[in-house]
Amino acid sequence: MEASKKGGIKMKVFNKAGFILFVSLMMGLFLAGCAGASDGSGVESNSAGDSDKETVEFVYWAAAGGEEEAFLDMIEDFEEKNPDIDIKANQVPPPSSGDYYTKIQTRIAADDSPDVFRIQYQKFGEFASEGALLDVTDLFESEKENYNPSLLTAVTSESKIYGLPHHTDTLAVFYNKTYLDELGIEAPSIPEEAWTWEEFIDVASKIEDAGLADSGIAVNWSETSAYRALPFFFQNGATILNEDSTQGNVDTPEAIESFTFLQDMFKNHMTQGNSMKGSDDFNMLFSSGNVGLLISGNWMIPKYESDMKDFEWGVTYMPIKESAASDLGGNGMAIPAASKHSEAAKKFLSYMGEPEVMKAFVEKGLFLPARTDITEPFNYAIEDQEMLNLFIEQSQTVPEELAETVTTNNFSKINQALGDTLEELFISNTTPENAANSFNERINSILEEN
Repeated sequence: MEASKKGGIKMKVFNKAGFILFVSLMMGLFLAGCAGASDGSGVESNSAGDSDKETVEFVYWAAAGGEEEAFLDMIEDFEEKNPDIDIKANQVPPPSSGDYYTKIQTRIAADDSPDVFRIQYQKFGEFASEGALLDVTDLFESEKENYNPSLLTAVTSESKIYGLPHHTDTLAVFYNKTYLDELGIEAPSIPEEAWTWEEFIDVASKIEDAGLADSGIAVNWSETSAYRALPFFFQNGATILNEDSTQGNVDTPEAIESFTFLQDMFKNHMTQGNSMKGSDDFNMLFSSGNVGLLISGNWMIPKYESDMKDFEWGVTYMPIKESAASDLGGNGMAIPAASKHSEAAKKFLSYMGEPEVMKAFVEKGLFLPARTDITEPFNYAIEDQEMLNLFIEQSQTVPEELAETVTTNNFSKINQALGDTLEELFISNTTPENAANSFNERINSILEEN
């Protein structure tokens, strides 16, 4: 065809067949683009073939290896059993990175809430007090007796359950068996025979006196994990807050005695760098044989299996005073009250709490189960299964009062105050009486501000 001229610009003569083909191609591209478009929540919508599925966004962190694999396995299994629900797995940096909870709160405030998120037990009180969590009492009310009471306490506020107690970890005493064998000391193998405070210190002294190690004891604690000192207060019948959590309660004889014990343990049997703000590596102290006893958690077992080449080692129970007590660790799962897919999210939460699912998860992640009714033997990927069985026993000794304390909405500030107080007790030579009074005043000031 010939070209025509209009206004000095050469124009192609209209080709109807070509135009139809062009439009068809553009419409195909447009529809393909729409299938992957965002729904405004920051999560991509399902493709056209999955338009009947409901998408649940799950925000979580995971360590490399077993923990990450466990989450992905559970998600895949859930989706197979619930073909109408798609879990959008959104793995992010852990809370230790500093802004995990800030980002969650920001998204909730912006009406861009995820549907389920992983949460440390110590943060439940803060989120629940802000009305940010969905009440899921109906999911777990009938199964209360099947959960560790302290973990259930941790996710409960004003008699309402606000999340799944998913798993836990806790503290026990790692010991250098080579040293204890040389001294003719056998570590306790049942909870009823756990070392008393006095016996624990005596073992440390014998290790030092024999020249086996310069220091008898190390502790896995730091300024941000000062709460790992709390079991020593509860072992002695001391509490941190009064019954209704409105005032401090550490200016008591029991609390002062606990401060005295901690000061003696630190000054006479630990390295100066193993304080709240010190830089000593407790792992290196233990694995190198520079200390004989280490208070740490079950998550460290694989590391010592790898690193303890020159010594035999084992695990025994936390020391006791008036009673047994250990640390509340681990994480739960919660649904934001602002979730747009709350019913589907509740199905996922309920699934993650099923006994066989929880068992499979904790085995891969090297955690302790939140449920107490799992009867089948655990199959952890460690050399000595009995070590984690001991930690499971130890996790039953976490007092409910301790769980209530560390899950109050002001606990992050109280924990900081405890770290500052213990550093003064260890490094600045303040007396146990002054430490108790100072910590009590700091607690009351925090509670009055809020």
